[in-house]
Amino acid sequence: MLKIISLVSLLVFSQLSYSEELTDEKKQIIDEMLDITGALKIGEMMGNAAAGQMINALRAQSKNIDEKAANVIKDEMGKLMHEEFIANGFINNMSHGIYHKYFTLAELKEIVGFYKTTTGAKMASLLPKITQEGMMEGQKHGMSLGPKINQRIQARLVKEGISLN
Repeated sequence: MLKIISLVSLLVFSQLSYSEELTDEKKQIIDEMLDITGALKIGEMMGNAAAGQMINALRAQSKNIDEKAANVIKDEMGKLMHEEFIANGFINNMSHGIYHKYFTLAELKEIVGFYKTTTGAKMASLLPKITQEGMMEGQKHGMSLGPKINQRIQARLVKEGISLN
């Protein structure tokens, strides 16, 4: 038993000593990558999306939302998202841990190097639009599945003899 514990301890500690430290240099490279890729604009994107959903929900409830009110909602959501994701460093700090977990310093430098090429710069400039477009298409497809989901669940509940009334 002592041999097994010793072996497990050796393996765990060798892995810990092998893993790279999250240095200031690595944090700076991650921050540079976030800046180059436009990832720091995610707060703005989230604010716009949340504001749009809120406005649509209010309009669906037959509330009269004029453009001035819609602009106030968009403005406040944008400010809040900026404060809570960008200004307080949340995205940077969160990203440090995540990217540190999956990439070495050398790999991050290569990624940043790619984003500094013409193709990488194009990718970085289009990625927010591509992501947003993909999210919108996915959401649209998901919403179109509502009737099909409802039908399948109802059929399965009947088959299982389950009544929700």
